[in-house]
Amino acid sequence: MRIFFILTFLISIKVWSYPEFIGFAYRSCLICHESGGGGGALTDYARGVYASEIAANPFSLDEEETVRISNFLGATELPWWVRLGFKYRALTIERDPGSSTSTKLNLNMQNDLNINFYANEDHTISFINTVGYLNNPFAIAPNKAINNGGRIFMKEYFLKYKLPNEFWLQLGFMDKVFGIKTVNHTSVNRAALGLGQNDQVHAAQLQWALKNEDLFLQIWAGNTHLPKVDQAAGGSIMFEQKWGNMHAYGVGVLQEKKDTFQQSLLEFHNKMGFGNGNALLMELGYKKAVTGSGSTAVNNSTQYLFTQGNLNLRRGLFFLSGIEFAKNDSGTSALDSLKWDLGFLAFPMQRTELRISGINQKTYNATQASKDTWTIQTQLHLSL
Repeated sequence: MRIFFILTFLISIKVWSYPEFIGFAYRSCLICHESGGGGGALTDYARGVYASEIAANPFSLDEEETVRISNFLGATELPWWVRLGFKYRALTIERDPGSSTSTKLNLNMQNDLNINFYANEDHTISFINTVGYLNNPFAIAPNKAINNGGRIFMKEYFLKYKLPNEFWLQLGFMDKVFGIKTVNHTSVNRAALGLGQNDQVHAAQLQWALKNEDLFLQIWAGNTHLPKVDQAAGGSIMFEQKWGNMHAYGVGVLQEKKDTFQQSLLEFHNKMGFGNGNALLMELGYKKAVTGSGSTAVNNSTQYLFTQGNLNLRRGLFFLSGIEFAKNDSGTSALDSLKWDLGFLAFPMQRTELRISGINQKTYNATQASKDTWTIQTQLHLSL
């Protein structure tokens, strides 16, 4: 069995497995993640596949041995009723490299501990938890500080239960379901839509997980850890259908509202795999947002295109490239944006991921255009 990985990167979400797994004929996120919509804790199956097929094997170990030592404690197996995982991710960003105005920023992005409990050996009844730690208490939610100055917080926690006829129910604190969940949570189809790294909500999610289709229905009350004014209630519906051996298309709608803000989202996406581990992801979407109320309300709409492609050079090494475009309609002051990146992703050994990416970005409208900006990003991800 094989699996592969994603391409572009920036600041991360919290996983080893990515939607580009379609290049190895893996379509459904539920195969590798405890969360049906992807992200968060990995299953035992995902750990084994990553160890035996994705990561390089520099010590030429037997593939069965690489799977055997892929557990949290290596070859030591935990009891069936508990699973643990740890993720550390660091990012270095260099803006305007090689110029007199060059600046460098080092970020400790992720320190997550997964603690999952199961009521039976089939893992059809489970309680999934992720605890996060921040070096600086500034980003538990977008633009919101942790009021008490704390550094430890719950990133997700939900009850997961398998119903008859391939239905799965999730209740608790989780990611919203919408579009392609790329690892780059700052991309045009994620953070800008309220789908960033810390945009979890208290929700109920029903997933119909068939071999060739997935149907999601999710409703939420917002993030009730935040003040009432910041809790946006809403819901989403998403459908995905497999076609051919390594392709899938889908559609999603999302709507949410809080006191002075509401947004409606629509997306169409396509995931295509080629050969052995190569993949192309595409998402085309539309956002309509209203800020304020009555005569002071401001309307804004955005059309966006997100693409990511990867080329499997050899086991443990991928060439990455992506294009993102957003066209904003909010008056003459609105700036459209275009971003292009390319780089390499490496898994030099089990539990280790390295990325390097060069990014070019520009903003413009009918009357003005900004100077192109260049950024080099390097990333280290360690996982237990």
